[in-house]
Amino acid sequence: MPEPTANLVHDPSTMLGRSRERALILTAAIRIVAVTVFLAVGIAWTFTFGMSPWILAWPLAAYLALAVIAFAYRRRALTLRLSWILPFLDTGVAFLVHRQGIAADSGLPRFMADWGLTGLGVYTLIAALAGLSMPARLVVPLTLLSAVAEVEILRLAGLSCWSMAVAVFALIFVAVATSAVSRNAAAALSREQQAAAAMTSLAELKEQHQQLELLQREKDALLEIIVHDMRSPVGAALLSLEYLALELKKHPHLVPLLEATDDALGTLNSLSGMITQILDMSKLESGRLTLRLDFAELRPILEATVRDAAPRARARSIAMNFDALEGLTAAVDLRLFPRILEVLTTHSLRHTPEGGRILFVASASAEELRVSIHSTAPAIQNPERQRMFDKFPPTSAETKRSSAWGVGLYFCRLVASAHQGTIALEDVDGWPTSFVIHLPAHRKPA
Repeated sequence: MPEPTANLVHDPSTMLGRSRERALILTAAIRIVAVTVFLAVGIAWTFTFGMSPWILAWPLAAYLALAVIAFAYRRRALTLRLSWILPFLDTGVAFLVHRQGIAADSGLPRFMADWGLTGLGVYTLIAALAGLSMPARLVVPLTLLSAVAEVEILRLAGLSCWSMAVAVFALIFVAVATSAVSRNAAAALSREQQAAAAMTSLAELKEQHQQLELLQREKDALLEIIVHDMRSPVGAALLSLEYLALELKKHPHLVPLLEATDDALGTLNSLSGMITQILDMSKLESGRLTLRLDFAELRPILEATVRDAAPRARARSIAMNFDALEGLTAAVDLRLFPRILEVLTTHSLRHTPEGGRILFVASASAEELRVSIHSTAPAIQNPERQRMFDKFPPTSAETKRSSAWGVGLYFCRLVASAHQGTIALEDVDGWPTSFVIHLPAHRKPA
């Protein structure tokens, strides 16, 4: 199974942490280069003016050794934690070096000013690297510390307050700008990876959907093969029972056997109808069944439905009637539409109590034709009404009726939809249960 999408999408805070980790490693490398350059310049400067090299060399050499060790063990967890301290040490070492240089050049104002300007460059570099590699809660105190150190260096160098204000502004601006760049870069990287993860997840879902479609087609094909193969033995059994019934009618004393044979014939006919319904339902779902529409009067269709169901209705003392205007016609498929009425009639007879009533009504308006089957069957609640025409309606703990719905009502929905109509269970005054089929009034035969 593919991993959930949530596992593929990186947390922005994690992305920001990884970006800062890379920035810390880069900062460690820059620190080594910078300290090495300053060490070389410091040694050259002291030799040029005949000073002891240890005035600047010893603190820079010691700090260079620390920077090399930190870079060598840069992947260790402890080193990464301690790396937040090094920028503060950078500020401190830079301050000591510049103060030492200013003290050594106290008699030379020009060199003192140079020390002040180089201090501004060093602290600006420290603030920039901190903004790229450190969280805001550490960038703020480091920037303030650098600003205090720079102001002190400029004061010792004899520069004006205006120069100090410009230096502090430059430090703050660089720290804020680099922090914003770091955050925006990490956020952009996070969005890019989220988009890539979403595309990967979408591709996986598409592949799963294709696999499900393939499985569904294979299932439907297997179902059709099984159901189609069932036709032959059922047809053979029907022929045998029909022949047996004809022979039994020649012997009046075998009436009980004839009744049993008639019952078996009725059961096999129902099974044959179910097989045909399943095959047609599969074809309707896949769009492989083309309707053959003809203009047909609705009244004869209702009469035939009532006539076929009359024996079952009389057995339970259920009164069946129909009300349809003469000449009321609709464009319907005469193979499928009557079977909707058969299914709905069977459903109504099953749930209508003894002594109840069923009424078939066909009516028309300017926009549609309506065929209704009203019954005194117990009313069905709204939540169940919405799902009773589904292919596999979930069973309800409050009623046993849903378990008897089967796929017949789903077949009715498919046939009604194929006729560009709808079927629903609606509220009609005076009737607890009313199935209503809506058909377009102006549809022409194909």
